Amino acid sequence: MKLAICGFGRAARALAKNILDTDTHTLQAVLCRASSTKQGMDIGDILYGKGKSVGIAITSPEKILEAREDYDIDVVIDFSHHDMAFPLIALCGNLGANLVICTTNHSIEEISKFQEFSEKLNLGVVYAPNLTIGINLLMDFVKRLAKISPDFSFEIVERHPKDKAPVTTTARMISQAIDREDVPIHSVRLNGYVGVHEVTASNGYEKITIEHESFSRMAFANGALLAAGYIQNRKGFYLMQDVVKDIISDK
Repeated sequence: MKLAICGFGRAARALAKNILDTDTHTLQAVLCRASSTKQGMDIGDILYGKGKSVGIAITSPEKILEAREDYDIDVVIDFSHHDMAFPLIALCGNLGANLVICTTNHSIEEISKFQEFSEKLNLGVVYAPNLTIGINLLMDFVKRLAKISPDFSFEIVERHPKDKAPVTTTARMISQAIDREDVPIHSVRLNGYVGVHEVTASNGYEKITIEHESFSRMAFANGALLAAGYIQNRKGFYLMQDVVKDIISDK
């Protein structure tokens, strides 16, 4: 695949290194908002140290659009900020590229708009705030358990670094999958964690605990590549749960 990345934080850098260090895909561009201090920097200087350029300078969506004939992009993967989602949808509509949105804290109304614009612009869009295969399997399991075991009560514990929001989008989506009122969510914020989500269910006679832990941001990079491969030749709007379910059903 010919890929572009928007944003260049920790997860995006892990993804860029994965693409550059293997021959499976090509990295066509890295985008940041026009006001970013990273504008014009070669990503090699950021990934590998000064003087180790790889010939890919960080640019803005506006500059990509101005020189669209110079870019051949299959999928844009967005690891930036939730405010960039709609500008990127417009960019992809102009480039004929599809989009994986990995940013979080989008409202229900915004997610509905993602679907509306994917259909209007004939795009393929995956909304993937929870990228890892394991967390999507966890959500599928707790959804099934809640349906077949109405006498079980559920609690969620999540552990992340101190800079994470008090309650993550993933924790809220796990709660939505359980589909019970007032599922308690306990948040632990200590540096050293990448991301842990633990769900415990009990009916007083037996207990089930399922935990997913990401050890490295490469887990997010791998999930993003999985989603990009899935949407590359598709049109329409999908969730990451759809991606994982379709892959499982094909096995």
